[in-house]
Amino acid sequence: MASLQARRVKGHTYWHIVESRRVNGKPRPVPIAYLGKADTLLARLAACETLKIRSLSHGHVAALWHRAQQLDLAGIIDRELLSSGRRISGPGLSAAKPWQAPVKNDGLTVGQTLALAGIGRACHATSKRGFAGWACTTTLGELTGFDIEPLSSQHFWDQMDQVPVECIARIESEIVKRILPELDSPLDTLLFDATNFFTFIDSTNAHCALPARGHNKQKRHDLRQVGIALLCSRQSGIPLFHQTYGGEVADATCFAAVLPAICQRIVELHSSVEQMTVVFDKGNVSKANQKLLDQCKLHYVTGMTVASQPALVERANPLLGPVVLPDGNTVLAYRERTPIWGTQRTSVVLLSEKLRQGQMRGIMQQAASAQRWLDALSETLRRGKQQRDRTRIQRDIEQRLQGRQHLAEVLRYELSGKDSDLSLTHQFDQQAFERLASKTLGRLVLITDRDDWSTAEIISAYHSQAQIEAVFAHLKDPFHLAVRPQFHWTDQKLHLHVLICLIGYMLSRVVFLKSLKEGAPFASMESLLDALALVRRVKIARPSITGRGSIQVTTQLEEIDPRLSALLPVLGVLP
Repeated sequence: MASLQARRVKGHTYWHIVESRRVNGKPRPVPIAYLGKADTLLARLAACETLKIRSLSHGHVAALWHRAQQLDLAGIIDRELLSSGRRISGPGLSAAKPWQAPVKNDGLTVGQTLALAGIGRACHATSKRGFAGWACTTTLGELTGFDIEPLSSQHFWDQMDQVPVECIARIESEIVKRILPELDSPLDTLLFDATNFFTFIDSTNAHCALPARGHNKQKRHDLRQVGIALLCSRQSGIPLFHQTYGGEVADATCFAAVLPAICQRIVELHSSVEQMTVVFDKGNVSKANQKLLDQCKLHYVTGMTVASQPALVERANPLLGPVVLPDGNTVLAYRERTPIWGTQRTSVVLLSEKLRQGQMRGIMQQAASAQRWLDALSETLRRGKQQRDRTRIQRDIEQRLQGRQHLAEVLRYELSGKDSDLSLTHQFDQQAFERLASKTLGRLVLITDRDDWSTAEIISAYHSQAQIEAVFAHLKDPFHLAVRPQFHWTDQKLHLHVLICLIGYMLSRVVFLKSLKEGAPFASMESLLDALALVRRVKIARPSITGRGSIQVTTQLEEIDPRLSALLPVLGVLP
């Protein structure tokens, strides 16, 4: 048991805590803590009574800012604007001469502002107006040495105004060049896809042309939307190229428009177009697009609709054989050389049982919904309450069944009688459904010019599209990296907003890949960022034990999740 003892040294009394322990078999008092003189002890007790603590979220912003510094993200942006000869305007900025050095607004250069905005987007997807309120709950201001609190939405708008749209591609290219060497992964297969993001920009807003109505992939056809095309590395999932485009543009049209820029980006990354393979889905396939792809010498793996190649699918069905994929899964597939659009191409017909089961469930759900609608229509006709003529009713039924998952093939109906006495009967054709399931559903048709690849490699490459779809899923996450909400109403601001979101994604992705390399047990970037956000830095202010009115401030991290302890120094998260 510990006890408090005093010891006289040169006329002074010093207090310390001792424990009785056996030394050489005899009990001896062993000091375990020295407390000093009585005055010093009293000062320590008084300091504890006036202890002040301030705790801020630290881990996520520290990891991302550390990575941004290593990439020299702000410097890349500022140098690009400097080389473009931009003239600066805005509150407190001179418009008289081109940049000779990065010009600051509210103490920040444009590059620093965009870097902060990207970090904010990754950690907390809020508006530019809400940025300062969130950032003040973190150590971002202390880490960067910038005064975060006065940064208003006007500050971000003024800084974004300095970046012309034509500079975005060059900025992105330089950022990617800095990231790729850190990943140490080959760049030989690329993934391309496009999606759209609905906005709440008013239909009467004439300040922007990008937002437009089109086929929205989230079923918000009532709203204007903006499209984003993306090219990613298959190995790392890092975006290599993006293009923001009008919401009314179809995927296939967008692919044709960005293909030259994709080839240019490949060259900028010091790679050969002839050695690169791009993987894209069937939504981007057309005869004209395939001709462009053949001309630019870029290898490809893509898909086609089963309806466009019925003879090939019919030949393949009895010849499907097992193929073992690199991940160990086994699928059924058939491969041959096929003339498609005037050129012999390697084609693979793949049977996915998971896809087949999903399509079967979808048809049954659509059929059940359509039958309820037909039942209601039949009852209306029986009661003689229908005011439409036979031709109109016939057209409505056909429109209901067409364009949905094979409904016209599995639902049979008969509209009989005259306009004044119509009757409707319908039934589900089970035999037609089973025929579809055995001969059509679950099939995928792949085409490629990679004749040297094995069937397993072709299928695996096409399956890797899931990685770029995951990137879009991240960009639609409402808490991290979300493109929405966006509160910009001009095309230039919309272009910059997308770049900021992708900057946040790239920083997060690099941090996540680094954590995976260190064996961190996190399945996604979001879970890693959430865990890092719980790492808080604490400032403790107490009166100095020497007295004299001075304040002693110490900084430390709160108690840390054991899974993160070894990871933090690697990610640059320090007290």
